[in-house]
Amino acid sequence: MIKFGQYLSAIASVNGLGDNIEWLFYPGMLQDSWEKWWDDFALRHASHEGVDICFFRTSSDKSSLENKGLAENKDLAKTLERLDKNADIPAMDKGIVLNIADDFLGQTLVLTQDVLAREKLDDFSPKLLFVYSHLEIKKGIVPGCRVEKGQIIGQVFNSNRKPSKLFPHLHLSCIELTGKNPLKNLNWDLFSDRKRVNLINPVFI
Repeated sequence: MIKFGQYLSAIASVNGLGDNIEWLFYPGMLQDSWEKWWDDFALRHASHEGVDICFFRTSSDKSSLENKGLAENKDLAKTLERLDKNADIPAMDKGIVLNIADDFLGQTLVLTQDVLAREKLDDFSPKLLFVYSHLEIKKGIVPGCRVEKGQIIGQVFNSNRKPSKLFPHLHLSCIELTGKNPLKNLNWDLFSDRKRVNLINPVFI
């Protein structure tokens, strides 16, 4: 999980969260989980197609903890937090934007790292995709443009603007396509169909 760990560090860095943070993943936030991590914690209608990034713990300043008598208590010395509703989201790696689609919370950005995409985008048939969901995509990022590693691609969608009980968060998927698909069809109608895609767990990239 070297690459995934580095990506979490990048998210922390661009949002000024500091170095001493610990990301937390409840069972329902992980790939292939059938559980919900929000609202009634019931079962999903389908197993989870990726990883949700939202919660983290931060270590408090040691001097302030000593004043409170908490410096030796590691559990009390950490504070549970979550991504801000306008948190910046960087690209995990460089790539070419293939599509931008709506999802049930915001927008989904679909990227490929295949350099051939830039040369023949109209006739390009991708095999491996990186999918960033529940975002507000940054202006100027459109299909066909190049994205650099660490570049801000958008902000997490403010879910308070919709009748949702989900906290603002990033959903990250890595998807292998099993057949040829028009770029406009690279959306959640396709990604949720396990007969047409293979899911690669981003945690182990």
